[in-house]
Amino acid sequence: MKVIGAPEPRDRRSRSRLIARFLGGMVVLALVLLCMLEAWFRAHSTRVVAARASGPLIESDPDLLIRYTSRGRRLVPGAHVRILKHQLSGLDIDMQINSMGFRARELESRKRPEEFRVLVLGDSITWGDYLPADEVYVNRAERLLNPSPDGRRVELINAGVGDIGTREEMDILEESGLATQPDLVVVAFYLNDSRPPWGFAGELGRPGWLRRHSALAAELYRSRRLQRWIKEQGEPRWGWVYARDRIPWQKDPAALEQLAWLARYDWGAAWQPESWAAVDKELARLRKLAGRHSFGVLIVSFPVRFQVETDFVDDRPQRALEERARANGFGFLDLLPLLRSHRSETIYFDHCHPVPAANAWIGEALAQCIRSEYLTPGRKARREAPTPSLSAAPGGR
Repeated sequence: MKVIGAPEPRDRRSRSRLIARFLGGMVVLALVLLCMLEAWFRAHSTRVVAARASGPLIESDPDLLIRYTSRGRRLVPGAHVRILKHQLSGLDIDMQINSMGFRARELESRKRPEEFRVLVLGDSITWGDYLPADEVYVNRAERLLNPSPDGRRVELINAGVGDIGTREEMDILEESGLATQPDLVVVAFYLNDSRPPWGFAGELGRPGWLRRHSALAAELYRSRRLQRWIKEQGEPRWGWVYARDRIPWQKDPAALEQLAWLARYDWGAAWQPESWAAVDKELARLRKLAGRHSFGVLIVSFPVRFQVETDFVDDRPQRALEERARANGFGFLDLLPLLRSHRSETIYFDHCHPVPAANAWIGEALAQCIRSEYLTPGRKARREAPTPSLSAAPGGR
Protein backbone atom coordinates (compact mmCIF):
# COMPACT_ATOMS: atom_id res chain seq x y z
CA MET A 1 0.00 0.00 0.00
CA LYS A 2 1.42 3.44 -0.99
CA VAL A 3 1.91 6.10 1.70
CA ILE A 4 0.80 9.40 0.16
CA GLY A 5 2.84 11.75 2.40
CA ALA A 6 6.15 9.86 2.26
CA PRO A 7 8.10 12.25 -0.09
CA GLU A 8 7.51 15.27 2.13
CA PRO A 9 10.67 14.96 4.31
CA ARG A 10 12.80 14.87 1.16
CA ASP A 11 10.98 17.94 -0.23
CA ARG A 12 11.46 19.79 3.04
CA ARG A 13 15.18 19.02 2.96
CA SER A 14 15.39 20.35 -0.61
CA ARG A 15 13.58 23.54 0.33
CA SER A 16 15.82 23.97 3.38
CA ARG A 17 18.92 23.60 1.20
CA LEU A 18 17.57 26.16 -1.26
CA ILE A 19 16.79 28.61 1.54
CA ALA A 20 20.23 28.06 3.06
CA ARG A 21 21.91 28.64 -0.31
CA PHE A 22 19.83 31.77 -0.86
CA LEU A 23 20.66 33.15 2.57
CA GLY A 24 24.32 32.24 2.12
CA GLY A 25 24.35 34.02 -1.22
CA MET A 26 22.75 37.08 0.34
CA VAL A 27 25.40 37.11 3.08
CA VAL A 28 28.17 36.81 0.49
CA LEU A 29 26.63 39.61 -1.59
CA ALA A 30 26.31 41.80 1.51
CA LEU A 31 29.94 41.14 2.43
CA VAL A 32 31.04 41.92 -1.13
CA LEU A 33 29.01 45.15 -1.07
CA LEU A 34 30.48 46.14 2.31
CA CYS A 35 33.99 45.40 1.03
CA MET A 36 33.35 47.53 -2.07
CA LEU A 37 32.01 50.40 0.06
CA GLU A 38 34.95 50.08 2.44
CA ALA A 39 37.38 50.19 -0.50
CA TRP A 40 35.62 53.25 -1.93
CA PHE A 41 35.69 55.16 1.37
CA ARG A 42 39.33 54.23 1.92
CA ALA A 43 40.11 55.67 -1.50
CA HIS A 44 38.06 58.87 -1.10
CA SER A 45 37.63 59.82 2.57
CA THR A 46 40.04 61.84 4.69
CA ARG A 47 41.89 59.74 7.25
CA VAL A 48 44.76 60.34 9.67
CA VAL A 49 47.16 57.40 9.92
CA ALA A 50 50.57 56.83 11.46
CA ALA A 51 53.29 57.79 8.98
CA ARG A 52 54.79 54.30 8.82
CA ALA A 53 51.53 52.37 8.98
CA SER A 54 50.78 49.85 6.24
CA GLY A 55 48.58 46.84 5.58
CA PRO A 56 44.90 46.16 4.81
CA LEU A 57 43.66 47.11 8.30
CA ILE A 58 45.64 50.33 8.67
CA GLU A 59 44.45 52.24 11.74
CA SER A 60 43.05 55.75 11.32
CA ASP A 61 42.89 57.98 14.39
CA PRO A 62 42.68 61.83 14.45
CA ASP A 63 43.96 61.71 18.03
CA LEU A 64 47.37 60.82 16.61
CA LEU A 65 47.58 64.47 15.50
CA ILE A 66 45.17 66.58 17.57
CA ARG A 67 44.64 66.71 21.32
CA TYR A 68 41.96 68.63 23.17
CA THR A 69 42.87 70.65 26.24
CA SER A 70 40.93 72.93 28.56
CA ARG A 71 42.28 75.83 26.46
CA GLY A 72 41.41 74.42 23.05
CA ARG A 73 42.94 72.28 20.33
CA ARG A 74 46.68 71.60 20.18
CA LEU A 75 48.90 69.57 17.87
CA VAL A 76 50.43 66.48 19.45
CA PRO A 77 54.15 67.14 20.07
CA GLY A 78 56.34 64.76 18.09
CA ALA A 79 53.48 63.47 15.94
CA HIS A 80 54.31 62.10 12.51
CA VAL A 81 51.25 61.11 10.49
CA ARG A 82 49.87 61.02 7.00
CA ILE A 83 46.59 62.75 6.21
CA LEU A 84 45.12 60.67 3.39
CA LYS A 85 42.92 62.32 0.76
CA HIS A 86 42.52 65.64 2.52
CA GLN A 87 38.95 66.87 2.10
CA LEU A 88 40.08 70.24 0.68
CA SER A 89 42.96 69.39 -1.65
CA GLY A 90 42.49 65.64 -2.13
CA LEU A 91 46.21 65.22 -1.45
CA ASP A 92 48.03 62.81 0.85
CA ILE A 93 49.91 65.03 3.30
CA ASP A 94 52.97 64.08 5.33
CA MET A 95 52.51 65.90 8.64
CA GLN A 96 55.43 66.23 11.05
CA ILE A 97 55.04 68.08 14.36
CA ASN A 98 58.10 69.05 16.36
CA SER A 99 58.59 68.50 20.08
CA MET A 100 57.06 71.93 20.84
CA GLY A 101 53.82 71.12 19.03
CA PHE A 102 54.47 73.13 15.86
CA ARG A 103 54.50 72.16 12.18
CA ALA A 104 58.15 73.12 11.96
CA ARG A 105 61.60 71.60 12.19
CA GLU A 106 63.18 71.03 15.58
CA LEU A 107 64.68 74.19 17.06
CA GLU A 108 67.85 74.52 19.06
CA SER A 109 67.05 75.37 22.67
CA ARG A 110 69.20 78.50 22.51
CA LYS A 111 68.80 80.94 19.64
CA ARG A 112 72.10 81.83 17.99
CA PRO A 113 73.11 85.49 17.59
CA GLU A 114 73.05 85.16 13.79
CA GLU A 115 69.48 83.80 13.81
CA PHE A 116 66.23 85.77 13.41
CA ARG A 117 63.18 83.82 14.55
CA VAL A 118 59.63 84.54 13.42
CA LEU A 119 56.75 82.77 15.17
CA VAL A 120 53.64 82.63 12.97
CA LEU A 121 50.36 82.20 14.88
CA GLY A 122 47.15 81.37 13.04
CA ASP A 123 44.36 78.91 12.35
CA SER A 124 43.94 76.25 9.65
CA ILE A 125 44.94 78.73 6.93
CA THR A 126 48.38 79.04 8.53
CA TRP A 127 48.68 75.41 9.64
CA GLY A 128 47.99 74.42 6.04
CA ASP A 129 47.29 70.77 6.80
CA TYR A 130 45.79 70.40 3.33
CA LEU A 131 49.12 71.15 1.58
CA PRO A 132 52.69 69.86 1.80
CA ALA A 133 54.69 72.01 4.22
CA ASP A 134 56.83 73.51 1.44
CA GLU A 135 53.72 74.87 -0.31
CA VAL A 136 52.30 76.69 2.73
CA TYR A 137 52.93 80.45 2.73
CA VAL A 138 55.00 80.26 5.95
CA ASN A 139 57.66 78.03 4.39
CA ARG A 140 57.53 79.93 1.10
CA ALA A 141 58.27 83.19 2.92
CA GLU A 142 61.17 81.59 4.79
CA ARG A 143 62.82 80.44 1.57
CA LEU A 144 62.50 83.93 0.09
CA LEU A 145 64.01 85.55 3.20
CA ASN A 146 67.22 83.52 3.10
CA PRO A 147 69.82 84.82 2.74
CA SER A 148 68.53 87.89 4.57
CA PRO A 149 69.67 91.49 3.92
CA ASP A 150 71.50 91.68 7.25
CA GLY A 151 73.12 88.25 6.95
CA ARG A 152 71.11 86.50 9.66
CA ARG A 153 69.49 83.12 9.18
CA VAL A 154 65.71 83.67 9.18
CA GLU A 155 63.61 80.90 10.72
CA LEU A 156 59.82 80.99 10.33
CA ILE A 157 58.03 78.74 12.81
CA ASN A 158 54.54 77.61 11.84
CA ALA A 159 52.48 77.64 15.06
CA GLY A 160 49.11 77.41 13.30
CA VAL A 161 46.38 75.06 14.56
CA GLY A 162 43.02 74.43 12.93
CA ASP A 163 39.77 75.62 14.51
CA ILE A 164 41.17 78.20 16.93
CA GLY A 165 40.79 81.97 17.35
CA THR A 166 42.83 84.89 18.64
CA ARG A 167 42.42 83.91 22.29
CA GLU A 168 43.73 80.40 21.65
CA GLU A 169 46.62 81.82 19.62
CA MET A 170 47.65 83.98 22.58
CA ASP A 171 47.40 80.92 24.82
CA ILE A 172 49.73 79.03 22.48
CA LEU A 173 52.14 81.96 22.49
CA GLU A 174 52.28 81.85 26.28
CA GLU A 175 52.37 78.05 26.59
CA SER A 176 55.08 77.25 24.07
CA GLY A 177 55.63 80.11 21.63
CA LEU A 178 57.71 82.25 23.97
CA ALA A 179 60.11 79.33 24.41
CA THR A 180 61.14 79.76 20.76
CA GLN A 181 62.61 83.18 21.70
CA PRO A 182 60.96 84.98 18.77
CA ASP A 183 62.30 88.24 17.38
CA LEU A 184 58.99 88.76 15.60
CA VAL A 185 55.51 87.33 16.16
CA VAL A 186 53.21 87.26 13.13
CA VAL A 187 49.49 86.95 13.89
CA ALA A 188 47.62 85.67 10.84
CA PHE A 189 44.16 87.09 11.49
CA TYR A 190 41.08 85.65 9.79
CA LEU A 191 37.67 87.27 10.03
CA ASN A 192 36.13 84.75 12.44
CA ASP A 193 39.00 84.89 14.95
CA SER A 194 36.85 86.69 17.52
CA ARG A 195 34.47 83.74 17.64
CA PRO A 196 34.88 80.67 19.86
CA PRO A 197 36.05 77.56 17.97
CA TRP A 198 33.30 75.59 16.23
CA GLY A 199 34.27 72.36 17.92
CA PHE A 200 32.58 69.77 15.67
CA ALA A 201 35.68 67.56 15.57
CA GLY A 202 35.48 67.25 19.33
CA GLU A 203 31.91 65.95 19.00
CA LEU A 204 33.22 62.75 17.41
CA GLY A 205 34.90 61.59 20.61
CA ARG A 206 37.58 58.95 20.90
CA PRO A 207 37.09 56.42 18.06
CA GLY A 208 36.70 52.77 18.99
CA TRP A 209 38.35 49.84 17.23
CA LEU A 210 35.79 49.69 14.43
CA ARG A 211 36.04 53.38 13.50
CA ARG A 212 39.83 53.28 13.69
CA HIS A 213 40.04 50.36 11.27
CA SER A 214 37.02 50.90 8.99
CA ALA A 215 36.74 53.99 6.79
CA LEU A 216 33.10 53.10 6.09
CA ALA A 217 32.17 52.93 9.77
CA ALA A 218 34.06 56.15 10.51
CA GLU A 219 32.35 58.03 7.68
CA LEU A 220 28.86 56.79 8.55
CA TYR A 221 29.37 57.80 12.18
CA ARG A 222 30.80 61.19 11.21
CA SER A 223 27.92 61.93 8.82
CA ARG A 224 25.31 61.03 11.42
CA ARG A 225 26.99 63.12 14.11
CA LEU A 226 27.46 66.04 11.72
CA GLN A 227 23.77 66.08 10.79
CA ARG A 228 22.80 66.02 14.45
CA TRP A 229 25.34 68.74 15.30
CA ILE A 230 24.13 71.04 12.50
CA LYS A 231 20.56 70.56 13.70
CA GLU A 232 21.60 71.36 17.28
CA GLN A 233 23.50 74.48 16.19
CA GLY A 234 20.42 75.77 14.40
CA GLU A 235 19.73 77.66 11.20
CA PRO A 236 21.39 80.98 12.20
CA ARG A 237 24.89 79.52 12.09
CA TRP A 238 24.49 78.09 8.60
CA GLY A 239 22.24 80.63 6.90
CA TRP A 240 25.07 82.11 4.84
CA VAL A 241 25.93 78.72 3.32
CA TYR A 242 22.42 78.37 1.92
CA ALA A 243 22.17 82.04 0.86
CA ARG A 244 25.50 82.52 -0.93
CA ASP A 245 24.16 81.14 -4.21
CA ARG A 246 20.87 83.06 -4.00
CA ILE A 247 21.81 86.67 -3.30
CA PRO A 248 23.87 88.98 -5.60
CA TRP A 249 26.75 89.62 -3.15
CA GLN A 250 29.25 89.96 -6.00
CA LYS A 251 27.61 93.10 -7.42
CA ASP A 252 25.56 94.58 -4.58
CA PRO A 253 27.23 95.96 -1.40
CA ALA A 254 23.95 95.58 0.50
CA ALA A 255 23.79 91.91 -0.48
CA LEU A 256 27.34 91.34 0.80
CA GLU A 257 26.40 93.00 4.07
CA GLN A 258 23.35 90.74 4.27
CA LEU A 259 25.57 87.70 3.66
CA ALA A 260 27.97 88.91 6.36
CA TRP A 261 25.06 89.22 8.79
CA LEU A 262 23.98 85.67 8.00
CA ALA A 263 27.60 84.60 8.61
CA ARG A 264 27.87 86.56 11.87
CA TYR A 265 28.77 83.37 13.77
CA ASP A 266 31.65 82.77 11.36
CA TRP A 267 33.58 85.15 9.06
CA GLY A 268 30.78 87.75 9.18
CA ALA A 269 31.67 88.46 12.82
CA ALA A 270 34.23 90.99 11.60
CA TRP A 271 31.37 93.20 10.29
CA GLN A 272 29.71 93.24 13.70
CA PRO A 273 31.08 96.03 15.98
CA GLU A 274 30.43 94.06 19.16
CA SER A 275 32.77 91.25 18.03
CA TRP A 276 35.87 93.46 18.24
CA ALA A 277 35.87 93.64 22.04
CA ALA A 278 37.27 90.09 22.22
CA VAL A 279 39.97 91.00 19.69
CA ASP A 280 40.90 94.17 21.59
CA LYS A 281 41.38 92.14 24.76
CA GLU A 282 43.78 89.70 23.08
CA LEU A 283 45.73 92.42 21.26
CA ALA A 284 46.27 94.20 24.59
CA ARG A 285 47.51 90.91 26.00
CA LEU A 286 49.85 90.54 23.02
CA ARG A 287 51.18 94.08 23.47
CA LYS A 288 52.12 93.33 27.08
CA LEU A 289 53.87 90.11 26.09
CA ALA A 290 55.75 91.91 23.31
CA GLY A 291 56.98 94.56 25.72
CA ARG A 292 57.94 92.02 28.37
CA HIS A 293 59.78 89.66 25.99
CA SER A 294 61.12 92.20 23.47
CA PHE A 295 59.68 90.94 20.20
CA GLY A 296 58.04 92.80 17.34
CA VAL A 297 54.49 92.09 16.17
CA LEU A 298 53.09 92.00 12.66
CA ILE A 299 49.35 91.51 12.10
CA VAL A 300 48.48 89.93 8.73
CA SER A 301 44.84 90.23 7.65
CA PHE A 302 43.36 87.35 5.60
CA PRO A 303 40.13 88.18 3.72
CA VAL A 304 37.18 85.94 2.98
CA ARG A 305 36.61 84.87 -0.62
CA PHE A 306 33.51 87.03 -0.92
CA GLN A 307 35.58 90.20 -0.35
CA VAL A 308 38.05 89.16 -3.03
CA GLU A 309 35.53 88.38 -5.77
CA THR A 310 33.18 91.39 -5.50
CA ASP A 311 32.97 94.11 -8.16
CA PHE A 312 33.45 96.68 -5.38
CA VAL A 313 35.69 96.95 -2.31
CA ASP A 314 34.33 96.38 1.18
CA ASP A 315 37.36 96.40 3.46
CA ARG A 316 35.76 97.59 6.69
CA PRO A 317 37.09 94.62 8.69
CA GLN A 318 40.62 95.27 7.43
CA ARG A 319 40.41 98.96 8.32
CA ALA A 320 39.10 98.12 11.80
CA LEU A 321 41.97 95.69 12.32
CA GLU A 322 44.56 98.12 10.95
CA GLU A 323 43.35 100.80 13.36
CA ARG A 324 43.84 98.41 16.25
CA ALA A 325 47.26 97.32 15.02
CA ARG A 326 48.38 100.95 14.83
CA ALA A 327 47.01 101.73 18.28
CA ASN A 328 49.04 98.87 19.75
CA GLY A 329 52.23 99.69 17.87
CA PHE A 330 52.07 96.63 15.63
CA GLY A 331 52.93 96.25 11.97
CA PHE A 332 50.07 95.55 9.60
CA LEU A 333 49.85 93.70 6.28
CA ASP A 334 46.54 93.70 4.40
CA LEU A 335 46.26 90.82 1.90
CA LEU A 336 42.94 91.93 0.39
CA PRO A 337 44.42 94.23 -2.30
CA LEU A 338 46.96 91.57 -3.26
CA LEU A 339 44.38 88.82 -3.66
CA ARG A 340 41.93 91.10 -5.47
CA SER A 341 44.64 91.76 -8.05
CA HIS A 342 44.46 88.00 -8.84
CA ARG A 343 40.67 87.70 -8.74
CA SER A 344 40.50 86.38 -12.31
CA GLU A 345 42.50 83.35 -11.14
CA THR A 346 41.65 80.46 -8.84
CA ILE A 347 42.53 81.59 -5.31
CA TYR A 348 40.62 79.39 -2.86
CA PHE A 349 39.73 75.75 -2.28
CA ASP A 350 36.63 76.92 -0.42
CA HIS A 351 35.74 80.33 1.07
CA CYS A 352 39.02 80.92 2.94
CA HIS A 353 41.79 78.34 2.33
CA PRO A 354 44.17 79.48 -0.44
CA VAL A 355 45.40 77.18 -3.19
CA PRO A 356 49.17 76.65 -3.67
CA ALA A 357 49.51 79.58 -6.09
CA ALA A 358 47.81 81.94 -3.64
CA ASN A 359 50.05 80.64 -0.84
CA ALA A 360 52.98 81.62 -3.06
CA TRP A 361 51.67 85.19 -3.50
CA ILE A 362 51.01 85.50 0.22
CA GLY A 363 54.44 84.11 1.09
CA GLU A 364 56.08 86.63 -1.22
CA ALA A 365 54.12 89.53 0.31
CA LEU A 366 54.98 88.41 3.84
CA ALA A 367 58.67 88.00 2.98
CA GLN A 368 58.76 91.45 1.37
CA CYS A 369 57.17 93.03 4.43
CA ILE A 370 59.50 91.30 6.92
CA ARG A 371 62.58 92.03 4.81
CA SER A 372 61.87 95.72 4.40
CA GLU A 373 60.60 96.45 7.91
CA TYR A 374 62.56 94.10 10.15
CA LEU A 375 65.70 92.89 8.36
CA THR A 376 66.98 95.73 6.20
CA PRO A 377 70.31 97.01 7.60
CA GLY A 378 69.94 100.45 9.12
CA ARG A 379 66.29 99.91 10.09
CA LYS A 380 65.50 99.26 13.74
CA ALA A 381 63.19 96.29 14.23
CA ARG A 382 59.89 97.19 15.84
CA ARG A 383 60.02 95.90 19.40
CA GLU A 384 58.66 98.57 21.65
CA ALA A 385 54.94 99.07 22.15
CA PRO A 386 53.23 101.33 21.55
CA THR A 387 54.98 102.94 18.60
CA PRO A 388 53.69 104.07 15.20
CA SER A 389 52.91 101.02 13.07
CA LEU A 390 53.40 100.35 9.40
CA SER A 391 50.77 99.63 6.84
CA ALA A 392 52.43 97.34 4.34
CA ALA A 393 49.91 96.20 1.78
CA PRO A 394 51.57 95.26 -1.51
CA GLY A 395 49.49 96.66 -4.32
CA GLY A 396 47.21 98.16 -1.69
CA ARG A 397 45.83 101.50 -0.71
